[in-house]
Amino acid sequence: MKLTFVTEQSLNEAWEERLKEIGEQDVLVFGFNGLGLVSYKKELCGETEYFQDIARLSKQLSNVVISGCDTDTYGVFRHSVVIAEKGKILGVSDMAHSFEDSEFVAGGNYRVYQTSVGRIGLIVGEDLYFSESSNALSLCDADLIICVFKRLESNMPQLLIRANAFVNGVPFGLCADKYTAVSDIRGNIVCASSQNIVQTKVLLEREYHDISIKRRFHKVNGCDY
Repeated sequence: MKLTFVTEQSLNEAWEERLKEIGEQDVLVFGFNGLGLVSYKKELCGETEYFQDIARLSKQLSNVVISGCDTDTYGVFRHSVVIAEKGKILGVSDMAHSFEDSEFVAGGNYRVYQTSVGRIGLIVGEDLYFSESSNALSLCDADLIICVFKRLESNMPQLLIRANAFVNGVPFGLCADKYTAVSDIRGNIVCASSQNIVQTKVLLEREYHDISIKRRFHKVNGCDY
């Protein structure tokens, strides 16, 4: 699968200035700069056309386009990721966790999207820190997991995509502000760059691990614990 990541520019800036240089790709991924803040109210009233823009771009390129954004649902703010393919919005995934010091609230559950190039699972922002996120998408048979992150403040996200790719046996891509990385199912980084536009290829392969756990039980008042 051919992947292209845009880590700094907005979707429209890249569309107008750079995408002619890129050539063919199967999946085009933007960070949170891609769409910025999207108001559902303004989208429904026709004041803005952010979702139409990503749909039109996917139709023009005849591929899958993914972009991070912050969504405003009548005053309720969430971190989200939009996915479109060949002119159609496939869905919007929200970050499933919320931190107490954030104005952004938790959103919907995890989802794997069926596309013509494979089943793509989306992780939004700090959901990457919770292992059940990758595990749930893997159990839903994702062929590829993409995490759209905001600004990296440590190397922890890169370590986590490697660990989750290895543990779950699914290739993993990370797109953040001014940084992107891709890990294969063995936990090896196949691409890492701080450039604005990054192109790479990933082999869609799955690996399943047989895991056994040894537990010791203790009898307490005649019951096993």
